[in-house]
Amino acid sequence: MAASNLNPANAITASRFFTLPLFLWALERGYGQVALFSLILCGVLDLFDGMVARRFNCQTPFGEVFDALADGLCYGAMLVMLMVYRWVPWEPVAIIVVLGALNIAMRVIYQKRAGRTVNYRSFAMERMTAYVCYLVGCGAANYEIQLTFWAFPVLLTVVMIHDAKRMLIDPIPAKVPS
Repeated sequence: MAASNLNPANAITASRFFTLPLFLWALERGYGQVALFSLILCGVLDLFDGMVARRFNCQTPFGEVFDALADGLCYGAMLVMLMVYRWVPWEPVAIIVVLGALNIAMRVIYQKRAGRTVNYRSFAMERMTAYVCYLVGCGAANYEIQLTFWAFPVLLTVVMIHDAKRMLIDPIPAKVPS
């Protein structure tokens, strides 16, 4: 019997969205340390949702996609908030947002090609998500902004070119039986 999408792991994933109001509040008041705490809390919850899913055997294809979506939305929103409050330069953030939207579009195409809910797994893109967390942390701490923010779009472009071939051209791996 397949696990339900209403499970503890997905609840933890959803709870990550509650870190965004705290992050916004901290930026409005100039509290970089509180913004960093919000980022760290979001990251810790991201670690726990996968552990809970494995521990309670409630892994689902929806949960995998929901986790990836929560990564993009939470960390992307934090980046945009930093840009709006002028803690970081707008140009690289705009490029990052456009590349993120392109990545989402390629993931949708990949799912349509697969004919099922499936999370495209990319080791390099997972590392880029960690880099986004690093960017948010650097922005909140006002640390090496120009260097870290301008290097990211270059690296992300290289990763996306590699992943585009796998998502849009290569055959879809067969569904692994549960």
